Amino acid sequence: MATYFPRPGSYTGEDVVEISGHGSPVLLQQIVTAAMGAGARLAEPGEFTFRAFLNGRIDLIQAEAVGDLINAVTPLQARVAFDQLEGTVTMLISEIDATV
Repeated sequence: MATYFPRPGSYTGEDVVEISGHGSPVLLQQIVTAAMGAGARLAEPGEFTFRAFLNGRIDLIQAEAVGDLINAVTPLQARVAFDQLEGTVTMLISEIDATV
């Protein structure tokens, strides 16, 4: 199944097509091979979040929070990272900045 996410509403702020298949490793490899044969390439680690940052969809604190959430090993670490991803820290900084 292919799902189209048009810009500017996608995670990255760019046009994105997501291809989903059943969990068969053989089928998934064939999908990747066919896509790469048509000119696609594998994304680098963190590339979608980097593109989201470059396109102004998220700020630097939120971009770093994505990595923190991925690497969280405790529920508290995940909660803190998720709060940062939602923009909690950014909002607090903006409030402080507005009073200065």
